[in-house]
Amino acid sequence: MAAPLLSVEHLSIGIRKGSRIFTAVQDVSFKVHSGEIVGIVGESGCGKSLTALSIAGLLARGAEVIGGDIYFDTSGGAVNLLKLSEKELCKIRGKDISFVFQEPYPSLNPLLKAGDQITETLYIHGEKDRAKTKAQAIELIKKLGLEDAEKLMEAYPHRLSGGMCQRVMIALAMICKPKLLIADEPTTALDIATQAQILDLMKGINAEFGTSVLFISHDLSIISRLCKRVLVMYAGRLVEEGSAAEVFANPGHEYTRGLVGSIPGRNLKGEDLANIPGKVPSVEEERPPGCPFAPRCSKATEQCTKSFPAGREISPGHYAYCK
Repeated sequence: MAAPLLSVEHLSIGIRKGSRIFTAVQDVSFKVHSGEIVGIVGESGCGKSLTALSIAGLLARGAEVIGGDIYFDTSGGAVNLLKLSEKELCKIRGKDISFVFQEPYPSLNPLLKAGDQITETLYIHGEKDRAKTKAQAIELIKKLGLEDAEKLMEAYPHRLSGGMCQRVMIALAMICKPKLLIADEPTTALDIATQAQILDLMKGINAEFGTSVLFISHDLSIISRLCKRVLVMYAGRLVEEGSAAEVFANPGHEYTRGLVGSIPGRNLKGEDLANIPGKVPSVEEERPPGCPFAPRCSKATEQCTKSFPAGREISPGHYAYCK
């Protein structure tokens, strides 16, 4: 198999509060290959977004990588993103790795036209001919299936719907034809119909440009529709990984079973949806040295609280970190 496009190795992220550092993501490892759509799923507070933000070097103040490496395959070979200076990272961010955020309105400059914001990325990464950048932006907008490309280029964000603003964000992210698109819950704030259109757009981007997609969501139904492979996170740990079809059909971790059982439509008529008791611990709460889900797990044993389990292979490529 070819070398992965992205390789996250033993990543740990801490949150600094006063003089203390609390571990929010612990020893997470995974790979994304060229042309692959990979989903990261879990409840709020599981560390999904922190993991994604760390790849692009966008962690907020107070959050920091405290261990591990992140390798990305550039045209010059694999580089450790965590070892790059901000100047070096800026050459990759937006060009080879792009990001689509959950809330499109705060991500766009309200004082600039949509077209100017899309073409600015091209300008920053080397294309100084304004006529060419505008032509490329219009061409991309049309490829993304948006009507009235010229009119959209002249619109300000406040004149656009949430769904249209998110499409502008996707166009902005794709204008340099990146190798990796990271989408952090891009459909959460949208209605069901617009969600479906954005998911179809993501599939189209993957097929048209061969762009790898790392898609973050708490919604398993969205992940199952879009992604070929899925990573399940809980309380900062990776607890299961494998093909989406296999993981959802035959979950190996009790947390994943609970998530799958809570999907509407999977239960028999008249049956209650599965309920996972308790809640995800906050980053400041003490966690057991073993499986972080043990306090909520009905099948946990004393051994589960003592050490984090090694991956148990359920089928080829499908691993659950459960005793």
